[in-house]
Amino acid sequence: MKKMIAAVCAGLALLTAPAMAEKFPEKELTFIVQFAAGGSTDIAIRALMAEVEKDLGVPIQVINRPGGQGTIAAQTVVASKPDGYTLASLGATSVAVTPLLLKVPYTAESFEYLAGYASYRYGITVAANSPIKSLDDLIAAAKSRRVTFGATGAPNNLGMFGLGRLSGAKFNFVPFPSGAEAVTAAMGGHVDAALQSATEIVPGLESGRLRLLAVADAARWKEAPDVPTLRERGFDVVVAATIGIVTPKGVPEDRVRILSTAILKAARLPSLHETLAKVGMVPSPMEGQVYLKSVREAVATAGPALREAGLLKD
Repeated sequence: MKKMIAAVCAGLALLTAPAMAEKFPEKELTFIVQFAAGGSTDIAIRALMAEVEKDLGVPIQVINRPGGQGTIAAQTVVASKPDGYTLASLGATSVAVTPLLLKVPYTAESFEYLAGYASYRYGITVAANSPIKSLDDLIAAAKSRRVTFGATGAPNNLGMFGLGRLSGAKFNFVPFPSGAEAVTAAMGGHVDAALQSATEIVPGLESGRLRLLAVADAARWKEAPDVPTLRERGFDVVVAATIGIVTPKGVPEDRVRILSTAILKAARLPSLHETLAKVGMVPSPMEGQVYLKSVREAVATAGPALREAGLLKD
């Protein structure tokens, strides 16, 4: 009889162990944002995580780790325990392009990709009082003198290098820690132009302090419908930057699935799309493997462009 009871108990333990193991998450999650608080990415992430919290049933602490062209946040998540309790919002360029430029302890393959949720819109802008009145003026100036542009890094600078390659002009890159600082420098005449996101540019357009020369997206901006895209001007240049959510490589597959499902559910909500639109971002919900594919494509295309620009690390 004792042997039978022991066998039954052992069987029950086997049946309940998987169910207990699948209980995730059981505690607070930490979410790392690669940009400063109050910016478009930070606002979008906090709105997204507020919805994910409801689904997972645990709090999510959002922590900002700006700097290093996004590498600080990436390094923080890579160094964390692969248990699914540390997530990060990283742009495709941060994990695909930055390792080609800088010596960092990670590559595009160092993460589990949970989901993509948004993308940025980009444009080329100058101060409203700049003598550069058009894209033609900008190109002509860059052929005759030193013309500088501000940007946070890839993919913005790659867009300007691409324009220079196709037009025969030479643009000199001046890096800035944030898009807001790059645009402010353009407003003040500290750089000739800036290639930044709509989030930073549109307020300057509305206040009359900036002039938009060209849109670096596939389509025109609703805020400036008369300004053509670079493609419409004959230059096949599109600056594409998708942003998604990752966790360290090695997180158990069942936990990756739970996190991905909750994030995608939130990323598809109309209320989140409204928030993204307010900060100049475009809703782009996609599964983790689709986001990973876009990152790998960025790695393949960025290498030759960086080599041509002389920016590829040794």
